[in-house]
Amino acid sequence: QGEKEKKLYAIIDAFQQNNGQFHITDPRYINTLKLFLTGVTPLEYAAHRGYAMAGRNFRGVGARIACQMQSIDELRHAQTQMHTISHFNKYFNGLHDAAHMHDRVWYLSVPKSYFEDAMTAGPFEFVTAISFSSEYVLTNLLFMPFMSGAAYNGDMATVTFGFSAQSDESRHMTLGLEVVKFMLEQDPANVPIVQKWIDKWFWRGFR
Repeated sequence: QGEKEKKLYAIIDAFQQNNGQFHITDPRYINTLKLFLTGVTPLEYAAHRGYAMAGRNFRGVGARIACQMQSIDELRHAQTQMHTISHFNKYFNGLHDAAHMHDRVWYLSVPKSYFEDAMTAGPFEFVTAISFSSEYVLTNLLFMPFMSGAAYNGDMATVTFGFSAQSDESRHMTLGLEVVKFMLEQDPANVPIVQKWIDKWFWRGFR
């Protein structure tokens, strides 16, 4: 993680020193950054809080440590996204109060409700909702096209934080897969319960 941090902040510094905001190929791209900062970054922070709470509820040491590590990862993702996009806040309006907008803008209620509802579930359902249905299935569909679009528009700082975060997702996916596998192996009666959770959270995330 330390190596990734050094590379990320070196690229952010270079982007700032070279006035990278003036090299954006399409001004409309800035609006997608506003959507990302208000719609995705608060979800990273919500995941950080959710895993911290889930870790307290698991009895097994392995699951508790895995949740603790993922909680730290999610906090790091939120911080690096805010640090990277904060450079644009010096030059463009609409990036100054993402948390305020996340709570009030109507179209952001969809991702907001997903994570808030997941946090009110039990620890096993929470991990199924976030580590499996969200991380394993849906984050690649968000991060890869978005970072490709950032590269196309000349925003290499955003590309770097995206791939820095995405490299953590393999661990997060493993946690979700292993927890689902563990529940299914413990008792055959868990199969319909887990299936219900996957049906519920996958289709909510897909929407």
